[in-house]
Amino acid sequence: MNARFLSSLVAGALLVLAGPALAQEEYSFEGDQLLVSNLIGNITVSGHDGSRIIVRARAEGDDAGVLDFQVKEGGRAEFHVVYPLDDELRYSYPRRGNGRTQINVGSWRDDSSFLEDLYGDLSSRDKVEVSDGGRGLEAWADLEILVPNGVSTRIRLAVGELEARDVHAPVDLDTYSGPVRAENIVGDTRIDTGSGSVVARSITGDLHIDTGSGKVEVADVQGDDILIDTGSGSVTVDGASGRSLKVDTGSGSVRTSDIDAEDTLIDTGSGSVTLDLVRMGEGRHVIDTGSGSVTVRLPSDASCRISADTGSGGINLDVPNATLRRMSRDHVELDIGGGSGGSLEIDTGSGSITIETR
Repeated sequence: MNARFLSSLVAGALLVLAGPALAQEEYSFEGDQLLVSNLIGNITVSGHDGSRIIVRARAEGDDAGVLDFQVKEGGRAEFHVVYPLDDELRYSYPRRGNGRTQINVGSWRDDSSFLEDLYGDLSSRDKVEVSDGGRGLEAWADLEILVPNGVSTRIRLAVGELEARDVHAPVDLDTYSGPVRAENIVGDTRIDTGSGSVVARSITGDLHIDTGSGKVEVADVQGDDILIDTGSGSVTVDGASGRSLKVDTGSGSVRTSDIDAEDTLIDTGSGSVTLDLVRMGEGRHVIDTGSGSVTVRLPSDASCRISADTGSGGINLDVPNATLRRMSRDHVELDIGGGSGGSLEIDTGSGSITIETR
């Protein structure tokens, strides 16, 4: 261990376990929060009833011996898989599939001063490249992480699969490339992937999902704010209850069912939209799609003002006890249930609009 590491350990009162990575290592340490980083591999996070954080790390690949594991204990605990980036910035990952991923080292170090010490000799302009084979070291690490109830966890992974389940604390899951799955989380949940599908089920707490490219599947969410943003990919929401539901996709269909929300906003550049409300709050419910059909199902006791526009496509209404205020081939305004509740606004550049009651 060099002098740079030693000075950081003394100043921060750290417990560090280091050395060449073996086939599998197990680490047990305490902390109120947890930060984990790993450039390459699969990570699984699970909750448990114990009082200590447990990490089981397995080094893989022909060059697995180049990896180190570093641990910072107490308060904001940290666990890092350390790669020899001073010597090699290119890595081979056979699970990667076709293509390559580049990671800016500067942004990777920003999460903690400990990481800055580990990779302090690198320039912020240096980039790590991970490809499916042929160049660089073949080394990665798979992690199994057990977190006690109440310990919030942030995971940073560059390339690989990331999963969290049965966690009773906030989780923050961040990956450059790879699928992410979160299930049975009691706590605010944030998921960010540059490219990869996302599945989130049985979430109690706010849910924020951001993926540059990849489909999103959400089910059984209860939280104040539910936010889903994908640059390209379909979105499915089956069962969500909250103050606000917002879905934004550059290209891809959006299908929802059993939605209970005060406000909803669904915005897609291209793709069909289905909004199925079991309860309609008194706020604004807005659907905007550049191209695609729109179907809205309202609860039988809904009370709202409706305005719908389509650039090209018909408007179909199946809403009993409606008061029609204005109607043409591509525009309609009406009230249902007296119109004293919220509002529903629909706009599609091209596509039919259907409004009906459940």
